[in-house]
Amino acid sequence: MALVPQVRGAAIAAWLGEPGTGTRRRLHQLGRLLSRRPRALTFFHRVDDPHSHLLAQDLLRRLDAWPVELTLVVVPEPAADADPEPILRESWALADAARLAALRGLDLPAETTSPQPSRVRSVNASLLVERPGKEQLEAAVRLGSALFAGDGNALRQATRELGSVPGQRVGPMLEANYVRLRDAGHYQGGMLHYAGEWYWGVDRLAHLEQRLRGEGVELPEVEVGPSRLPTPQLLRDTDGRVPVELFFSFRSPYAYLALHRLAALAASRPLSLRVRPVLPMVTRGLAAPKLKVLYIAKDAAREAARLGLPFGRICDPLGAGTSRALALHQLAERRGQGLAFLLAASRGIWSEAKDLTSDVVLRELAESVGIGGDDAMAALEDESFLDVARDNRDALYELGLWGVPTMHIGDIALWGQDRIDLIERWLPEGG
Repeated sequence: MALVPQVRGAAIAAWLGEPGTGTRRRLHQLGRLLSRRPRALTFFHRVDDPHSHLLAQDLLRRLDAWPVELTLVVVPEPAADADPEPILRESWALADAARLAALRGLDLPAETTSPQPSRVRSVNASLLVERPGKEQLEAAVRLGSALFAGDGNALRQATRELGSVPGQRVGPMLEANYVRLRDAGHYQGGMLHYAGEWYWGVDRLAHLEQRLRGEGVELPEVEVGPSRLPTPQLLRDTDGRVPVELFFSFRSPYAYLALHRLAALAASRPLSLRVRPVLPMVTRGLAAPKLKVLYIAKDAAREAARLGLPFGRICDPLGAGTSRALALHQLAERRGQGLAFLLAASRGIWSEAKDLTSDVVLRELAESVGIGGDDAMAALEDESFLDVARDNRDALYELGLWGVPTMHIGDIALWGQDRIDLIERWLPEGG
C-alpha cells in the first residue's frame, strides 16, 4: 500500500510535466499543420472584470506581432460553484488590478469602483456585436476604459459608434458564451485559450509567449510602460525586519510555492515571516469544480518550473492528512521548527507524493526537523490546531480575503504567489 501514493504521484508528475504537456503540445501542433489551420487564440472577456480589461490592453499591444487569429468571447461573472465569495472577490480584484496597472503602465484608475450595472449591460450589448478579432479587442479596450473611468459621456459615444445587440438578446447570448467557456474547460473571464491550454490575465502572458517561441515563432520584446506603483511605508520589527504574514493551506499548490519563495526571501532580505495555517477551503464549505482543480494543478506546475521549485509528484492531503499535519505543526512551532516543518511537509505533498495519513511518513517528517517520532505521534492527539486554524481564518476574512496564499504586509493584503514580486520590489536589498 505504501507504494500506491508514489505510483500515483509519478503518474501525476508525468501528466503535468514534460511527458504529458510536451506530448499534448506536439499533437496540437501536428494537427494544426496537417489540417493547415491558423493558430487560434480565444479571449474570454468579462467586461466588468478589471483583470480582463488589463489583459485586453496588454494583448492589444502585442497582437500585431503574434501569428494568431483572435476570437473575443464576452462572458458573464462566474457561476457560484467557481466563485465562492463574489463580493470579496470583486473588492480584491479592483485593488489588485489597480496595483498591477500601475506596475505595468496600463490604464486603470487607482481609485476605481465597481461599474454601474446599467453601464455593464450597455458594454455587454455593444461587445456582443460580431466584429473581426482585432476590431473587437480595440472596442473592448475603448469601452472598458470608459466603463472603469466612470465616464458616462465617453461610454454613450462609444456605444453609439460601435452599435449594440437588442437588449433582450444580451442575457441569452452571455449564458451561451458561458456554456462555451465551461465546455472548453474553464470557469471565469480574463482567460486566453490557445491549443488546449489556459492563460489567466497579464500574469500569464509570458507563458503564452514562451509557448509560441517554442513553436518557432519569433516575437519581439514588448515595451512595458513605466511603473507608477509607489513603495508603501512599511513598519519594521525591533530588529529592523519587515513583518509579513502568510496565510497558508497544505492543500494549495500556490501556497506551497509562496511559502518556499517567502522563506528564501526571508533568508536574503530584511523580512520576518509568520505563517498562519488555515483549513482547506473545501472543509470550510467552499468547494471547487473539477475543472478548476485541474486548471490550478496545471498552472501551478508551469509556475513551479519557472521558479525552479520541484512539483508534480502529488499526494492530496485532504482530510486526515491535513489535520495530522496541522496538529504536528503546532508541536513544531513550540519547538521553534514551525517553518522548517511546513517547508518539509509541503514539499512532501507537492513534489514527493508523501502520504500524510501514514505514521511512518509523519515520523520521518518530524525527525527531519529534529522532533522525535514518539513526540510527533503524541502531538496528533492534540486538537488545539482547530482553534488556531479558526483564528487564522477569521483574521483572513478581516483582511477582506478568503483564499490562500494571502500575504499581509504593512496595511496591504496581497492574494496569490504572483504578488510576492511586489514584496520583493518593496524590500531593500540585504539581509
